[in-house]
Amino acid sequence: MVFGGGIRKPHKVVFFNAILVDIRYENIIDNCLSPIFGLPKIVSKKFRFSHTSYYEKEMGNNLVKYFACYDIIDYPDKLANYKRIAVDIEDFFKENGKRKVNIDPGYVAMEKVVAASTKNFTHRIYIGESIYADLQLYRKNKKYVSLPWTFYDYQTSNTLAFFEECRKFLEEKLNVC
Repeated sequence: MVFGGGIRKPHKVVFFNAILVDIRYENIIDNCLSPIFGLPKIVSKKFRFSHTSYYEKEMGNNLVKYFACYDIIDYPDKLANYKRIAVDIEDFFKENGKRKVNIDPGYVAMEKVVAASTKNFTHRIYIGESIYADLQLYRKNKKYVSLPWTFYDYQTSNTLAFFEECRKFLEEKLNVC
């Protein structure tokens, strides 16, 4: 018989945004996000988003993507609220009903990377407020590993290095607390 179960408090995580933006807005989006998230502490290299045409019809084909991590160390249940705020910011930048900015908040935990989504899918878990959690990477043998559904841009060496840096940042912050 196993004893000692019960409800346990989750571990804190560090929050990030995956930012896909029409190149015309790339220099202003961080300032628009700063009242909510603060200025980024860690930023990935920006890259042309050209590996898929999924967003072209809505956002055009002059897109840049990058990841930005913030000094927000908190519990993972904040993710749904951050995604709702991100959707409001996306709506603010719409032109003729089409998005020019796509912001997907997520978090880095010591053992995984999770992104938020407004779209349901077989592997996504509903977390409230019409938002789903999407496990993108998990930790194995001291590195992040992708899953069959992991987005291509979450699997690149540039992005994996970004998440490793975020994890190190989280570990340092947790050791201070």
